[in-house]
Amino acid sequence: MAKQVGPVFITGTIDGIIFYKLGDTYYLRSKGDYKSAKRMRKDPGLKRTMANADRFGVAARMVKRVYYRQLPGTVRKPGLFARLTGMVNKWLYQGKTKEEAQELLLAHCQTLVPAEKTTLEQPVHSTQKQITEANTKASSPLPMPKPIAVPNNRMVKKARYLSRWKVKRCGRLQVPRKDVASVMQTQLTKSDPAPC
Repeated sequence: MAKQVGPVFITGTIDGIIFYKLGDTYYLRSKGDYKSAKRMRKDPGLKRTMANADRFGVAARMVKRVYYRQLPGTVRKPGLFARLTGMVNKWLYQGKTKEEAQELLLAHCQTLVPAEKTTLEQPVHSTQKQITEANTKASSPLPMPKPIAVPNNRMVKKARYLSRWKVKRCGRLQVPRKDVASVMQTQLTKSDPAPC
């Protein structure tokens, strides 16, 4: 979504570009194509794309159950849901079953929750053998997955060209001076009363 900036704000559609207001801010976007959405669902050449979308939907539903029901609010933070969904999607892509992916997800979420301080009450005459047995019983049998590495270098999007108008990376709309002059001229001619 690009933001509209300037003294004049528009709502409506011009040349396949939709101008609209959301809250107190004016935005614009390109018009979607109904035929392309229908084609995505039915075209045999895009079956793999739809299979990937279905797998991603399964992963998102699995993460949703765990994220909102089992993770405390102090652990939830922006981007965590997306990272967990990506992890589960990757596991499903690698051929793991839903049950295996669910177990790995639960094990990973256990590492996110800070461990509460617990003390084991042991008799004064305990030996080293009893301590090691207690530690081995307390450890979980599931393997802990590696944390996800997030790349630091992000690609910067290039400006998109909508007719001759440009949407800059910062989201501002740049209208060429020729277009501004023609729009202003047409507005002036419409506002002038017709001669008698």
